[in-house]
Amino acid sequence: MDKGLRILIVEDETRGRSVLKAMLILISPNFIVEEAANVDDAVKIIERFNPDLVLLDIEMPYKNGFDLLAELPSRTFDVIFTTAYNSYAIRAIKFSAMDYLLKPIDAEELELAIDKTTQKRKLNENFANSQINNLLENLKIINKQKFKLSLPTFQGNLFISVDEIIRCESDANYTRFFLNNDNKSVLVSKTLKDYEDLLTEYGFCRVHNSFMINLKFIKKYIKGEGGIAVMVDGAEVEISRRRKEIFLKSIEKYTGLI
Repeated sequence: MDKGLRILIVEDETRGRSVLKAMLILISPNFIVEEAANVDDAVKIIERFNPDLVLLDIEMPYKNGFDLLAELPSRTFDVIFTTAYNSYAIRAIKFSAMDYLLKPIDAEELELAIDKTTQKRKLNENFANSQINNLLENLKIINKQKFKLSLPTFQGNLFISVDEIIRCESDANYTRFFLNNDNKSVLVSKTLKDYEDLLTEYGFCRVHNSFMINLKFIKKYIKGEGGIAVMVDGAEVEISRRRKEIFLKSIEKYTGLI
């Protein structure tokens, strides 16, 4: 972790700012910390202070945390959101592979989030801006199937629409995404479980320990002990016996195929 990190706390509650600052000093007394109580003050401080990291409250009077990001033409800093609510906005944040902390903030979780963010920054200093742009675009989208998911690959992050994903396959601590784009596949440095939690309400079903499929891309279902889902890309995906009932209910709900 960079001990000389420049951190800006943007939080409308005085006590919230004080608690966060005290936690940061305990993590490293060499952190350089400034505070802003609202978006307008934060914009001015960012221009002068040039922070490496912004701890950004989402819900604030008059203008919220997303308004702050939208007002800035470019962002050279990373963001960790802070919020008291597990809301629709959190889903958009997750889709953009950004970090957030639920209030009341735990000191250990804060330290882990800062460490994770600074490690990411070492790999790609310009990535934060593209994440923020993706987040702001997702927040504008009414059709949730058009949300763009940020996929961390070895070549950098790829932003793809949910409705481009045919299926996902577990590969140890990685996940391989198969896309509806000339049978393209992408290896991503997160587990299948991470994406199961995120994509289930978007018409995806975990049908096996190793497989998750987009129900709209099933071509046919072959009945059997668990059965096999034949996908539009020709892949035959095994349905585990213990997940068969969930799969059949899901496919009836989303496609009416059964």
